[in-house]
Amino acid sequence: MTEPGKSRNEHLAELESLRARVLELEEAAAKRKHAEENLHETNSLLSGVIEGTTDAVFVKDLQGRYLMINTAGERVIGRTHEEVIGKNDIELFPHETASHIVADDRRILDGGKPQTFETLIPVRGTLRTFLSTKTVYRNHQGAVIGLIGISRDITERKQAEKAHQEMEARAREQFAELNHIYNTAPVGLCLLDTNLRILRINEQLAAMGGLSVADHIGRSIREIVPEIAKKVESVCYAVIETGEPALNLERRTSRPTDPDVEMTGLMSLYPLRSSDGSVRALSVVVQDITELKWAEEAYRESEERFSRILESAMDAIVTIDERHIIQVFNAAATDVFRCKVHEAIGQPFDRFMSTAFRELLAKYGPGPEQSDPKKRHVWVPDGLKAIRADGEEFPAEATISQFQAAGRTLFTIILRDVNERKRADAELRKLELENLYLQEAAQPEFDFGEMVGSSKAFKNAMVSVEKVAATDSTVLLIGDTGTGKELIARAVHNLSGRKRDILITVSCAALPGGLIESEFFGHEKGAFTGALTRRTGRFEMADGGTIFLDEIGDLPLDLQAKLLRVLQEGEFERVGGAETLKVDVRVIAATHRNLTEAVENGSFRADLFYRLNVFPIRIPPLRDRRDDIPRLARYFAMKYGMKMGKQIKSIPESTLNALSAYDWPGNVRELQNVIERAVILSTGPRLEIGEWPPAQTARNEDAGILTLDEQERRHIRKALEQTNWQVSGPDGAAEILDMKPTTLNARMKKLGIRRKS
Repeated sequence: MTEPGKSRNEHLAELESLRARVLELEEAAAKRKHAEENLHETNSLLSGVIEGTTDAVFVKDLQGRYLMINTAGERVIGRTHEEVIGKNDIELFPHETASHIVADDRRILDGGKPQTFETLIPVRGTLRTFLSTKTVYRNHQGAVIGLIGISRDITERKQAEKAHQEMEARAREQFAELNHIYNTAPVGLCLLDTNLRILRINEQLAAMGGLSVADHIGRSIREIVPEIAKKVESVCYAVIETGEPALNLERRTSRPTDPDVEMTGLMSLYPLRSSDGSVRALSVVVQDITELKWAEEAYRESEERFSRILESAMDAIVTIDERHIIQVFNAAATDVFRCKVHEAIGQPFDRFMSTAFRELLAKYGPGPEQSDPKKRHVWVPDGLKAIRADGEEFPAEATISQFQAAGRTLFTIILRDVNERKRADAELRKLELENLYLQEAAQPEFDFGEMVGSSKAFKNAMVSVEKVAATDSTVLLIGDTGTGKELIARAVHNLSGRKRDILITVSCAALPGGLIESEFFGHEKGAFTGALTRRTGRFEMADGGTIFLDEIGDLPLDLQAKLLRVLQEGEFERVGGAETLKVDVRVIAATHRNLTEAVENGSFRADLFYRLNVFPIRIPPLRDRRDDIPRLARYFAMKYGMKMGKQIKSIPESTLNALSAYDWPGNVRELQNVIERAVILSTGPRLEIGEWPPAQTARNEDAGILTLDEQERRHIRKALEQTNWQVSGPDGAAEILDMKPTTLNARMKKLGIRRKS
């Protein structure tokens, strides 16, 4: 039906308009559906991106409640999506963390601008660092309705940055250390580029060049040392071309600071390569050896002087090797033996010796009879016969000495025709001094600071020291008072692996009995009257090092058991304490007592003795090492001479003989005191010993009560002197003493009885 009053055409027009409107609505619906599909696809894509990222993504409302959070965020919070949505940070995090997050959110909401900051968030019980970026979330009208945030775990990055910073700091420290070493090195150092210009130089080399460090930089070798530039440049270019270092090149030039003085330098060049293997720079090391060259020249001059003295000496001086082959034959020897030098050198010396002379040399010098040669010095004042090349026999006096030179054992014989003794006395004294100098210049077989000696007894003790020092075994030093047991203990410590740690010394004889335990193990505050503070004991102080227990034989019995526990278990308690302390200490003990007898009479524990007696070393008394007395005397004379500002250049032979003949009951300490007194008395370069030993001392010894060993020693010596030191035979000392010769020899060896040279 048509509306009344409207024509057909009007109705058709309205119908057409409605159809167009329907089409528009359908098209709009299709576009909306397409947009919805695109939006859904975009939302799905965005949701996938958000879910796929390793960063935590979240949305909060204005009250801080979570509206959305991705899987990474759930891992950070440690809760599921359902547990997070609708909750705020105060409900999800510890109070302190939540307070920081809420404060950060409030600043962003108030400011309306995005912010990035670091936040510490506990994740599964561990605080981790997150870099968070937050911005406001607005609706279509632009009103702020919440927050959007993205958080990234940067804990590992922060740790890596910290490690990198620490590494850079260490590198800077190492560079500073290397730079310090470079600048304080005792030799000159510099770095040259391939054009031989100085890139770097230390102060030592700059001082040799006569300029400051800054004035050297950038200059060429030709500008610094023009007089030797060509030689140095040729070597430098050869190193750059071949890549091989040039070592120990000796160059002479005048000192820049004093052109009149010549300087000798020892130079070495090392190539520095780049990554492709080419030489990019040269490292140069220069050592000023001017003084060394002067010393070498002085040594050559000294050798020439000695040679002139040797040739001008009035005594025959002959040096032979172990096979008796003549090595040195001076001018006086050609006169004494009437044999030319070229006829003697390289020939056996035996043809110049009588039978008695050969026997003496076999006893004191080289030869098949002496399988273990020792350093000796013997003086034969008379009764010696020598033979000239023409067969004439003549009386002689001689000294025979043995020394080491260039790894060889050599023997020097200084011989004088007795008939010409008076005429040659002065020159002989000079040659004896030179001979003593040669002996002292030979490298000693042992060097333990103040421990001086080369006798067999001393060497045996030092061999034991060297063997046991490298271990951690307990050492027991046995020897008379004054034999240097503390020095031996120090030598064992200094040769051991504990030398960088402390050596603690305790004298068991010097401490009152009531204080020894506290001294050993320490005490707690209030442990006894006067213990006002805790005190650390000697064993605790020596942890990691060595403790030296001197005069261990004087230790009270009640302390011996506690010491045994430390030795066996390495543990103890302080006096008045309950805590058990453990220590790692090497023990060296010393005594002058006979601990075996002490064990037998009950004054020393047997178990402690066996624990201490792991490696006993017997320190010989000075009377058993008489060969060392001259060397010790010279050492102490030099030591106290330097201390008192005196130059003691020689010790008379008569003084050395007197010192060697004395039995030294006080051992090395007594000898040291005697020499110190003699240095005080001396007014010139020769040691003056004065009235020694005092007559009163001798009378006191005779008047006093002697030990059984000393009584026996004197009795045997008297019998030997009566028989002119003949041991066996019908008129020998063994027959007088009603002893077997072998028994007498054994007693002589035990008591240290030897004929004085």
